Amino acid sequence: MITQIYGIRTIEDAQMVIDFGGDHIGVSYGQVKRTPGQLTCDQAKAIFDATAGNVVRVGLTVSEDIDEITSDLKLALPDVMHLSGDIEGISPEQAQTLKDRFPGLKIMQALPVLAGVPLTEQPVLDYVKAYEKVADFFLIDTKTPDAGDIGATGEVHDQHIDAAIIDSTQVPCIIAGGLDDQNVAEAIHITHPYGVDSFSLTNYDDERANTLRCKDPQKVEAFIKAAQNA
Repeated sequence: MITQIYGIRTIEDAQMVIDFGGDHIGVSYGQVKRTPGQLTCDQAKAIFDATAGNVVRVGLTVSEDIDEITSDLKLALPDVMHLSGDIEGISPEQAQTLKDRFPGLKIMQALPVLAGVPLTEQPVLDYVKAYEKVADFFLIDTKTPDAGDIGATGEVHDQHIDAAIIDSTQVPCIIAGGLDDQNVAEAIHITHPYGVDSFSLTNYDDERANTLRCKDPQKVEAFIKAAQNA
């Protein structure tokens, strides 16, 4: 069971996650500003360089332009690139092109799950079949109907859908969507995932959530411990 903490914006917060026993750190970055809290490539590279060998470094993009993503990767190369834009915006073949351009790079493909919608009315299992030939990880996250990108909602969805996805594939699956130290153990027991992810609910509750030092150490430690002890 691995723990992944997203929204890392400083070397200090990255090191905090490592010190608490976190396994993956997630950094949203790119040259084109697309999401709140997104770092520049230089900022991301500083974090990646400072933590190399100590944690799995995950970069997140919501871009659907593989040439733009390629340009970003040339400036700041993580261990894993998390594709979290509209899943139909980058085909499996284009994701493979990214891997071909950067040998050794792994791909984490976000899978969108709509809250309150039965599995039979969602295309997520079709996405699994299409992308499992290229994805090294799946990140199962909540998608709101009006959003183009996947995740960062802080909202939960039916975790029995996560369990069905996990049972359908050999690709390691990380579950996300409204997880915190209070509900992560139950989510693990329901889904039996490869790992768990937290972004929104390990941030501060006040204005600090909009700063570079956005992660609340108490929440991060509690989440990691709850996942490890589940």
